Amino acid sequence: MSLSDDIEEIAVSTAKKFDHNELQQLHILYALKKILGEKIPEIALSELEEKLSRVRSNSSNTISISEDAKVKIKSINSFEDALNVAKDIASTHLNIDIKVQKESNDSALTTQEIKTAEVRPLNELLSKMNSLVGLEGVKQSISSLINTHQANHVRMTEGMTKIPVGLHCIFTGSPGTGKTTVARSVADMYNAIGLLPTNKVVEVDRASLVAGYVGQTAIRVQEVINQAIGGVLFIDEAYSLSSDTGAGFGDEAISTLVKAMEDHRENLAVIVAGYKDPMKSFIDSNQGLKSRFQNVIDFPDYTQGELSQIFMNLCTVNEMDISDAGLAKLKKYLADVNPIGELGNARFMRNLFEKMFANLSNRAASDGVIEINELKEFTDLDVPTAEPRKTALGFGPNQT
Repeated sequence: MSLSDDIEEIAVSTAKKFDHNELQQLHILYALKKILGEKIPEIALSELEEKLSRVRSNSSNTISISEDAKVKIKSINSFEDALNVAKDIASTHLNIDIKVQKESNDSALTTQEIKTAEVRPLNELLSKMNSLVGLEGVKQSISSLINTHQANHVRMTEGMTKIPVGLHCIFTGSPGTGKTTVARSVADMYNAIGLLPTNKVVEVDRASLVAGYVGQTAIRVQEVINQAIGGVLFIDEAYSLSSDTGAGFGDEAISTLVKAMEDHRENLAVIVAGYKDPMKSFIDSNQGLKSRFQNVIDFPDYTQGELSQIFMNLCTVNEMDISDAGLAKLKKYLADVNPIGELGNARFMRNLFEKMFANLSNRAASDGVIEINELKEFTDLDVPTAEPRKTALGFGPNQT
């Protein structure tokens, strides 16, 4: 899809959102703000939404496009055109003067100029990912995926056909095992090798996609997709969309998502995440999903040794030490608790770190004066004691 097509699609979605039966220039301006963002800081989305909420409209199941709106959309062939159209509409309808600044070489704005961050070298990004604790299989899978896309690029530069390799991924595993962190790394790498124009990641869950009634869900999903175009859309606990057995809100969200993955297959990567078995059910729930997700990557629970390393990394980042006795008790605590599944993750260790710092702080304050030298090192006194395991209530075969 061209830039003008994207703008028209967002504008139409906006008109539907406000129950307007005619697409007008304010809808176009709203779409331009969505795409250009801080390139037009003089305009706020909240201000546009307020203006649009006051536009009267007759109830209709169809949306027409006003003639002047058609002219504006057709005139947009580049990001420089988009800025000029935004300037014109803002001046006419909002009495706002947008300052359009051209580059020093007077070149037109390109997709590369609206990246969310400076593109970093691929080897640097791979090194950063490889520094993560554990996840060896994940790292190998991501590296293989990037190598495959790079090989495709070499083939294309030599005039050969492009092998079908999808951008989309399924991440399976327990919460807190690094799925979101790796999704951000994937966005950086896709951007670095030219697969995506930006490295932005739009992170959502079911609550962000499903509206209160049928019809509005598709609009909400489309709005999220419009925000993610050019980057990565990361949907956490995506399996919850297919668990909808009532009015079909989840089905509506999935259908809209599948269409967007086809329409924007060259400039949008979708990464869905969640527990392994529910994610399999989610993908099996829709034939379109099955055909579009080629890359399945499993995130295993952390081992006790990896959890200890995560804790040590937290100490380093937060300028803390831990005594030998403290570290020994920490390892015993992990062995006693044996955190697996939802507990066996980085979030568990962050919570433990914070609890130990609270224990340390209370010890330091016990004499009424907190001194800096008391706040530099954890000891065995700060490590909590593992709670006894709870046994199930009831009468077993040996109970009387």
